[in-house]
Amino acid sequence: MKIHYEGFMREKIRRNPITIGPDANFFEARALIHDKGVRHLPVVDKNNHLIGIVTDRDVREAAPSDATLLSVQELNYLLGKLKVSAIMTPKEKLITITSETLIEEAVKLMRDHKIGCLPVVEGEKLYGIFTETDALDHLVDIFGLNQKGTRLTIAFEDKPGSILGALEVFKKHNINIISIVTPSFIVDGKRIAAIRIQTENYQEVKKDIEKAGYDVLSVGHWPSI
Repeated sequence: MKIHYEGFMREKIRRNPITIGPDANFFEARALIHDKGVRHLPVVDKNNHLIGIVTDRDVREAAPSDATLLSVQELNYLLGKLKVSAIMTPKEKLITITSETLIEEAVKLMRDHKIGCLPVVEGEKLYGIFTETDALDHLVDIFGLNQKGTRLTIAFEDKPGSILGALEVFKKHNINIISIVTPSFIVDGKRIAAIRIQTENYQEVKKDIEKAGYDVLSVGHWPSI
């Protein structure tokens, strides 16, 4: 049976996000952000074409300071006339991705450009949204923190097949692996692997891994945090 998963954005993004129109006013945008608990509102037209994004920061910056000399009535009138199109970041200045973008590429884009949200588009239309919260959720999932387990951090030689011996130990003990994360950096000439296993009885496994020639650098005990 074919597994229908390719690691693209379409498998992780929020479809049908909360949106707002360009002619909505300041109060409507602020209410949506507050009531729905979101920080990014894609701005779309009646055909769901992406026009821009308005954020909670945009709304805060558009609000008058406490030092204003205007009356409450004057403020309400002016803010009621202030349209989302006037305070949003227009599409031309946005970094967007498609549903075919790899998840890690999207995360790197957010890091490199110091942005908290990536609109996902198909042509001109909004397909979904990927936020920094979604990126953190993905990191939690990669490390297997949604399941109880024990994390063993081991060091191994930076050459093909060198981690195989450790995996054979888990097979010998009939222990399921929840996740394996191997960063690209080198520590004292060796690669590092954070391996989360589905057991709390790790002591014998740890001994056998060390007997197999691996350094166990740390153990994160059951249960998961």
